[in-house]
Amino acid sequence: MVKWNCDGKDVVSGTSKKIPFTINIENDESKDITGEIELTLKITESREEIEWFIMVDQKKTKPVSISPQNPDVLKIPYKLSKGEKTSIPLLVETPKGVEIGDFAVVELKDNGNFIDLFKISIRQTIIVIKTTIGQESKIARDIGLKAQTEKADYIYSVLAPPDLKGYVFIETLYPDRTMALLRTVRGARNMIAGEVDISEVEPYLISKPAVESLEIGNYVEVTEGPFKGEKARITHVDMAKDEITLELQNSIVPIPLTVKADSVKVLDKEVK
Repeated sequence: MVKWNCDGKDVVSGTSKKIPFTINIENDESKDITGEIELTLKITESREEIEWFIMVDQKKTKPVSISPQNPDVLKIPYKLSKGEKTSIPLLVETPKGVEIGDFAVVELKDNGNFIDLFKISIRQTIIVIKTTIGQESKIARDIGLKAQTEKADYIYSVLAPPDLKGYVFIETLYPDRTMALLRTVRGARNMIAGEVDISEVEPYLISKPAVESLEIGNYVEVTEGPFKGEKARITHVDMAKDEITLELQNSIVPIPLTVKADSVKVLDKEVK
């Protein structure tokens, strides 16, 4: 008798990703045996012509393409001595053209019937784009406008955290199409390898009092009120009231000016 087990677990993944798993086989008989493993994908998707791929995770291994319209089976022969065990590393590659909510169930043939092993569901991913430093907000707006103009509905959101210099987050279903779209967006450079977990982005989504990012000695520009456009140095920070006291740089007589923390933008950490 041949015993087998699989370490694959249900997973939610982006497009164009390789999902690894392993099938372990053991010969529990008192003689040598030969056989064949058969694996397939039971696919549910919006457009039934989109192909998924399953393959042995080895060099020069040809993947088997499977879609609802063109079902196929990956066959893996084996030969085991008495009591011998073997492990077969495998991959499922998610396709580029699927939609959120599409999924595939990995199945293995056992005693003539296919049984479910685990499920791979499709979701959007968060990628990081390197940008020109100091232009993050403008570039994020340009990306959003470009997505609207090109009707790129696979881009869901763009985030440029004010305290993260040189990077922009993009929530997208198709990273490859997104990068092609960004070729004409000035200041948007290359994509950082890999994807970002939502837990890494969450801190940037929490609203913080503006005063927390300001310190005594910061060189700022007033953005609101009668002194709009004036340059100043912060001389006092009142965390409780969310206020700061400024010393205007162009004033003949240094008169302290108290304003709300969100009515200035930092130009430099210190006056040069």
